[in-house]
Amino acid sequence: MICSFESHIPRKFGLAEDAILTRMMLNEITSNRCRRLVGMSHFAKRTALAMHEGTPAYDVIKAKMMVQHPNVELGREGDRLKGDDASRLVLTFVGGHFVRKGGCVAVRIAEKAIEQGLPIEVNIISSLKAGKDVWSDPTDPDFLKKYLDLLNLPNVNHEPGLPNEKARELMGKSHFTLLPTFEDTFGFSAIESMAEYTPVIGTSVCALPEVIYHGRNGYLLHLDQDELGEWVRPDKTERHTEAYTRIYHDTIEMLADEALEYLKPLIGNPEALAAMRADARYTAEQMFSAEVAGPRWDDLYERVSRESVRTPAVCDPVLDQSSPESPAFLFEDRPVGGI
Repeated sequence: MICSFESHIPRKFGLAEDAILTRMMLNEITSNRCRRLVGMSHFAKRTALAMHEGTPAYDVIKAKMMVQHPNVELGREGDRLKGDDASRLVLTFVGGHFVRKGGCVAVRIAEKAIEQGLPIEVNIISSLKAGKDVWSDPTDPDFLKKYLDLLNLPNVNHEPGLPNEKARELMGKSHFTLLPTFEDTFGFSAIESMAEYTPVIGTSVCALPEVIYHGRNGYLLHLDQDELGEWVRPDKTERHTEAYTRIYHDTIEMLADEALEYLKPLIGNPEALAAMRADARYTAEQMFSAEVAGPRWDDLYERVSRESVRTPAVCDPVLDQSSPESPAFLFEDRPVGGI
């Protein structure tokens, strides 16, 4: 078997280290029957290896671990904003977890745009799940209310949910997709956005630096991060405290201001936006296309099926190549916008 994972493996949240299920899962992934452990990002690989560091399982797990990014079907409609004059910018945020994914940042961008007289419109596609039921959010209900009230702004359009096809169409009609997330295992909306020619404004944490190359296919908003790539903040056990809430508030303001500074020069600048859109699509084609990924997965499964479970599982140093850690290589010799 081959096991893929998005962050921790085994995924044992809420289980004790000596729980029977924990031991069973660990035995499965360290057995010779498990031939590869495939992380969906290098962030996932770092996270998984860190949880096993110093244990007898570490070397066994590391030997069979590789990285393959998720893939996506490329949009077939072409660039829906071709010929747009960029006189009014449309941004779209997609995320069920409103606070964790960065919805508060999105609505503050809209409010600040009104205050500064900027022609910016923000779409919010979210079920608005937030607060105490989301593991990372501040629990103070007053914190959430002031951001939810901003959904009534004249330049904000809220959809509680859309079919994937409609959501991708809306992304394609947007100048940017917003994913200013505080923590995310990958951020699938980012690659769906690029598959529709739309660059992404995201944060510099977790797996997003493996997707976004700053200034070419989007922008990375700065968050301080630890050695794994996670945002540095107080422990989540403190999320009921005023200090934890204040850090979220201040960080939302910082991210909204930074995003607007990147957006302002693009208003009325269709050439720059067209170049970024071409680079976003190029990233999706080269790194995340299902047509490219399919044969690679087929080859992996065929090779693994021929391996003997009597031998230890080890990645082939030539054939089991991991996905790149950054899109930077795509742009080393590529002119801006591919022109």
